[in-house]
Amino acid sequence: MPNIDLDDEFLKLFYSITNDKVPKEVNLHSLKSQLIDIVDIIKELNANSRKPVKSEALGNNTEEEDLGPAILVVDDLGVITYQLKVLLSQFEMDVDCSQEIYDAVNKFKKRKYKYVVMDLFIPTEREGFILLTELKKLASMNNVDTVIGVITASPRKEIEQQCRLRGADFFLEKNNEWQTSLISVMKEYINAGKPQEEDF
Repeated sequence: MPNIDLDDEFLKLFYSITNDKVPKEVNLHSLKSQLIDIVDIIKELNANSRKPVKSEALGNNTEEEDLGPAILVVDDLGVITYQLKVLLSQFEMDVDCSQEIYDAVNKFKKRKYKYVVMDLFIPTEREGFILLTELKKLASMNNVDTVIGVITASPRKEIEQQCRLRGADFFLEKNNEWQTSLISVMKEYINAGKPQEEDF
């Protein structure tokens, strides 16, 4: 597990590299809290694993290792794509990130992704629905069984229903426990294949 010095200098640097897309409500204090949550989750993964997990997303990978299943993370906020890259890399996944729908579609056309985790509001739900529909269509055309999960800060039930109608395999609300919930869902898929609907 890498040593992350969460001092103000680090946070200001991290805050500055997210392309000015960090929401106004995300200040340095809340950002520090989110990063601490990530560190805690990774420590828990380490404690429950029989072998050390990878941490190249945090710049601590010193040996050549085989890349795992490809996963595409789509969110227009740099702070979220960073969080998800760190978390999902712990499962030895090959993580690609995109912050807008056209780039995401282009990446998807070039690789056979096993998983996609996408935000719905990128930046609006209309674009999110377009992306979800397009990815499902491309996966079907290429005969690729890609698991697509949608995460969103919106609590509206009709949004979840629309996502599932468009082919989303799972749907998570970005509440205070969203990182832990995502880890739990990914464990289900990785360890036991696609879980049943009631698991969500």
